[in-house]
Amino acid sequence: MAASDCAPSSEAPPSVLSASSREIERTTLEALGRIVLPKRALGDEGVSSVLDGFRDWLSGFEAVAELDHPYLWTDEIAYGPPDPAPIWTSQLEALELEANKRHDKRYSDLSSEEQRMILDRHLPKHFDPDLPDAGSAPHVAIGILAYFYRTSHANDLGYGAAIEKQTCRGLDTGPDEPAPLGE
Repeated sequence: MAASDCAPSSEAPPSVLSASSREIERTTLEALGRIVLPKRALGDEGVSSVLDGFRDWLSGFEAVAELDHPYLWTDEIAYGPPDPAPIWTSQLEALELEANKRHDKRYSDLSSEEQRMILDRHLPKHFDPDLPDAGSAPHVAIGILAYFYRTSHANDLGYGAAIEKQTCRGLDTGPDEPAPLGE
């Protein structure tokens, strides 16, 4: 008996097969970063730099790492979250698949409005309004934001000055006010 014409195909849509999963992940992450990061403040190069840093951070992520110990409050050792990469990769794939099914396009080829509409459907509807630690973020878009807003660069942008929060400027610069950005 021949297979029915209405039986679902086990093959992925052609546009998804045309690129490797790494390429899809990279381009989808880039597109996602361009709609969730403050592009006006960062510019295109700044967004790319943040995403490069995010990928580097994620590739060096130590799953269930022992966290700093608050010796004064408890003798219990705390551990960090599991590796978020597998679930975040599946979330990027889900964005890509929905873009393909709804618009017959790659997520990165959609307009920013279409990207936002798809992303909105994938974000958790109820989560703490404070950004979590990046590794504990429930969605990759929130992970990107959490990573960025804990960087020295985000702090500098927020204050409009080269505070360089997470760098060592030396004691001799302590009395000096940080220089405004762009100088």
